[in-house]
Amino acid sequence: MSREKLYTHHAGFLVFNTQMGVVFFTLPRIAATHFGTNGWASMLFVGVLVTFNIYLISLVNKHGKGASFFEIVEKAIPAWLLAPLYLFMTGVFSMIGCLVVKQYALIYQLLIFPSTPDMVLKMVLDILVLLLLLKGIYTISKANIIFCLLLLLLAPIFVAFTTEFDSVRLTTSFFQDGESMASGFVKMYSAFMGYEVSLFLIPYASRSVNWMKGVYLGNFVVMFVYMMVTFICYGVFSYIQLKHQSFPLLDLLAYVKFPFMERVQNFLYSVFLISVIVTASMYFWSGKETLARLAPKVNAKYMSTAIVLVTFFISYIPKTLITVEKWFGYLSVMTIFLAFFLPVFALVVLLFRKRRGANA
Repeated sequence: MSREKLYTHHAGFLVFNTQMGVVFFTLPRIAATHFGTNGWASMLFVGVLVTFNIYLISLVNKHGKGASFFEIVEKAIPAWLLAPLYLFMTGVFSMIGCLVVKQYALIYQLLIFPSTPDMVLKMVLDILVLLLLLKGIYTISKANIIFCLLLLLLAPIFVAFTTEFDSVRLTTSFFQDGESMASGFVKMYSAFMGYEVSLFLIPYASRSVNWMKGVYLGNFVVMFVYMMVTFICYGVFSYIQLKHQSFPLLDLLAYVKFPFMERVQNFLYSVFLISVIVTASMYFWSGKETLARLAPKVNAKYMSTAIVLVTFFISYIPKTLITVEKWFGYLSVMTIFLAFFLPVFALVVLLFRKRRGANA
């Protein structure tokens, strides 16, 4: 009986939804604060670097011939020597998944349930994440397609802002009055993070199709959505206003009025929950896949539960949204490092093995 496989559309939708994190709602502020005028254009430069990183992962997929990252490196280096790297990877990926949920819960509390403790909201969300995580990567990929289609149905809403848009607010200058472009670049790059989980999808993907095309396409759609939304925000609010708005996208959505619904932005933010669940699930899954290399005999369901439970208690430490964003900043740097280091590391190992085989 043949094992189930992931295909191009699975990979594309997974990357799209994993990349769409809560930072989406603050991205226009980040662009305005750190890049100043027409900061939306900075996403083009970030997008090129992200695409190059995906290209490195595609090389691992091509030259590794379907072998997982772990199989590649463990053929050259003993597993016990790789243990510190694996533990570091498990910690970073698991905490990213945890903080994605924590950040969403804090904003949700601020907007809708101010009297409800944020940890109660996070506990409910963690249960939903765990239930999806326990189903495995194939079920996650299938459920994610439905989730993505629901999110994409919201896209026509942005047509409503054409009457509010004024090109004069964009100004004619680029990247003026920004505070720290280096810091802004890291924050903006972190908004694209999520594509790196495709490195762990290699052994689950079908070799009969070039599934990496889905990764490129998913990333391209995310870049287009980010640029479109940020561009619209620049034309509706101007970059000076954006600097002082905590959640520019939610303020933008407040312009939408329906006769049968008040505070549409709260409803749309609630719908975004489905993206948060997938993003957290994929990062927890990546952490579980890594930890499983150190404890292969432990049941995967027990391991997933333990990871979610441990990170839940750690999430008690950051109490405010500002603290969570600081933690995200540190973890983003670590994740960016891993996103480039891991495929390069695997490629170096593959090259070393190829040369050693040629000399044998």
